[in-house]
Amino acid sequence: MAVFRWGEWAEAIMQIITEVKPGENLLIMADTWTDMEIAEAVLIAGINAKTNAQLLVIPRRTRADASEVNASTAGAIMGADVIVGLCGSMSNIKMRLATEKARAKGTRVAQASVRGVEDWAIEGLIGLDYRRMIEVAEKIGELYKKTEVVRLTSAVGTDVSFQVGDRPIVLGDGRAVEPGQVGYFPGATPGIAPIEETVNGTIVVDGATSLGLVSAPVTLRVEKGVVTSIEGGEDANAYRSLLESVDDPKAFNVVHFNVGVNPRAQMQDRMHQNEQVVGAVTFGFGHQDPSFQGSAGAAKIHSDVVLRSPTIYLDDVVMCENNQLNPDLGLGGI
Repeated sequence: MAVFRWGEWAEAIMQIITEVKPGENLLIMADTWTDMEIAEAVLIAGINAKTNAQLLVIPRRTRADASEVNASTAGAIMGADVIVGLCGSMSNIKMRLATEKARAKGTRVAQASVRGVEDWAIEGLIGLDYRRMIEVAEKIGELYKKTEVVRLTSAVGTDVSFQVGDRPIVLGDGRAVEPGQVGYFPGATPGIAPIEETVNGTIVVDGATSLGLVSAPVTLRVEKGVVTSIEGGEDANAYRSLLESVDDPKAFNVVHFNVGVNPRAQMQDRMHQNEQVVGAVTFGFGHQDPSFQGSAGAAKIHSDVVLRSPTIYLDDVVMCENNQLNPDLGLGGI
């Protein structure tokens, strides 16, 4: 691994991911599992960008820890204009009251979980033309606006279609450049909320569910935007049990559709990277983030499934096939 590139990586966070400005209050958050060499590289980049940068190290928190952060951590979060989270704990902290209040007043939050995927963290950000990737994600959004019906098929049996109407594209580019925005970098995985009642067909999952990579296909039947059955082996049973465990029928609602566009991403046992693989498709179920402006709304759980290599049709035109975006649609050159 090219550890010496952490400085370059940190500079890209300042210039591309957060677009920090001189004088902004920058908080770098690490926990007791974070590699301090990485955290210090980001701190130095923040100082070089002439921000008021500080590094805060907290005890590692689990996803199940619903307690609020202590007063000193809350104060740092509330006082920040920009937060760069370099720890798994950030997934927990972003749901705490201090972070919600900070975002409401405009604090933007960029997050990367680096431990165990260091090569991907580097290559997914600085090993490609990141700005061109963002342009491709934006182009996909433009194509959706001109599309009546999106259809997916695959060799393992997927055949599902839906409409998207004029709903907004959520770029999934990992950036946090607008007030209150949260980004998970590296990106990108442009997404949109299908018009819920138009989603019908079969989704065969050959990549991953929120529980990890699947060992055998998981088949989901969808009628009017709701999963009506989940069939397959042990992975299907486990995923069905996950959705049933929260006792909320909304857990079975289709809430978003994404396609990966990062050529450095590879299918691994790490959901965030799986979603970025070029041509891989993610369907989300349950809780619907307000940014999608859909009608599904809140639920007790959000889960995702990833399809490795479906063919994506925009009306009768192939947008992606065999994990290759159609260059004739302006989607090449990343």
